[in-house]
Amino acid sequence: MKKTVSENTGAYYQHYPRVAVIVTAAADGKENGASIAWHTSISKTPPIFGVSIAQGHYTYELAAKSKEFAVNFLPDNKAEIVAAFGGSKGRQIDKFKTFCVEKETGCKTSAPIMKDAYAVFECKMIDDRLYGDHQLLVGEIVAVHCSEEMLNENGTLNLEKMSPAMYIGAELYLNAQGGCTRKLNRIECVEKMKK
Repeated sequence: MKKTVSENTGAYYQHYPRVAVIVTAAADGKENGASIAWHTSISKTPPIFGVSIAQGHYTYELAAKSKEFAVNFLPDNKAEIVAAFGGSKGRQIDKFKTFCVEKETGCKTSAPIMKDAYAVFECKMIDDRLYGDHQLLVGEIVAVHCSEEMLNENGTLNLEKMSPAMYIGAELYLNAQGGCTRKLNRIECVEKMKK
């Protein structure tokens, strides 16, 4: 395969598609969620997970204060919610109320758990470190909420039953079942989802 070589990373979309998640956090009676595509498993034993989030995000401030967060995995049919959460500011609006997103209380953390998520990791923060322009929040998974009917017998995601919200960059989302992409402009999704 022929490749061009450049020292400029450009839009930096080469490592996509990625499952898009909404990281939620709460502190001092306030709560918020941020759409994140940069996240990863770090350890199996103990189960450790990391999310990369810009320092100026309200969700980062809440997680840094409470030392906990939740990672909400949403299906593709909820990608507009992911886009709307990514295109709005938690300091200005209550995203859960504005976008009519149902939530419940976590069992091990104060972070909101999204009812429409097919899986959620509740995490207690063990590290918070700045790398370049993003904070890497590292948490030990202390509880997992999972929709068992969306899994295969071996515990993997059953893509015949559900497609995760997959982000490929430039406001494009991929449907794993149909292989089609659609553009979801964040600002347009904010306006559409407001009720």
